[in-house]
Amino acid sequence: MSGNPRRLLAAAVVPGVIAAAVLAGSGAAGASTGTAEISPEQAGYTATGAQFKTITATAFLRQQDQYAGEVATLGHSVQLWSSGQVVTVGVTAATASGGYTTYATIYNRITHQVIASNPNAQSCDPDDNCSSEPITLDTGDYLTMTISYSPAADLVIMTADYGDGSTFTSYATITEPPQTFTEARVGTDFGSSPWDGSYSYTPPAKYVKIAAYTNVTLTTYSGHTATLWSWWVHHKLLANTEQQSGSDWVAVPTDLSSGGASFQTLFVPQSAQGPDQPAPS
Repeated sequence: MSGNPRRLLAAAVVPGVIAAAVLAGSGAAGASTGTAEISPEQAGYTATGAQFKTITATAFLRQQDQYAGEVATLGHSVQLWSSGQVVTVGVTAATASGGYTTYATIYNRITHQVIASNPNAQSCDPDDNCSSEPITLDTGDYLTMTISYSPAADLVIMTADYGDGSTFTSYATITEPPQTFTEARVGTDFGSSPWDGSYSYTPPAKYVKIAAYTNVTLTTYSGHTATLWSWWVHHKLLANTEQQSGSDWVAVPTDLSSGGASFQTLFVPQSAQGPDQPAPS
């Protein structure tokens, strides 16, 4: 693969984003809502019932140290899941200090082992000065995360586009047979992998806003682009560490807004812990 990866990615993804602006409103009438699902470490939304090749979402990078009383780390990501692999790109931060660090990881879904970490990564500033080091981002701006998979080329491109024009881009050729990504996820992360529920959580006294996500769009293998409201099924993704039966709720998403393109995530308070699924109030 040659040339500036940021420009190559833009050429591949931008047409789909433009199409999403047209299709987002039209998909709501046929939207299908599924039952909520549980994740040990992520709160947000998951879409199923289609073959997804692209997912994009924008997150506002809030001051992470305000959540030091609840968790030690948090982050934002978008993910594509097939029967054999999980592709994820996003940022993670320690709540004690420091900024958000970009990353791209491909996992074996069966063994949970890392297949590739930041493969062929390049970070570029707004003047296209690039290096192989991940970007550490400050708070107070917007980050757009995208995964784009080309079945014909067996190529997956993962990017984090910072609001000032800086980008982190990582890409890998899928060495196994072409993947069928039938699940797409977006949300707030608390563990070290999509299956990690070993972290500690201290519930606050009331529901606390963690993150806001906007411009969530998905594209299928056939080229259909829309928000989470479309003919595919969307599910709320509730974070529960499952360290104790039925009472380890960490975070939940709000209902979708902006035609299915936006939502927020909230920490679950002590008063909402219990066997029932919590609902933001």
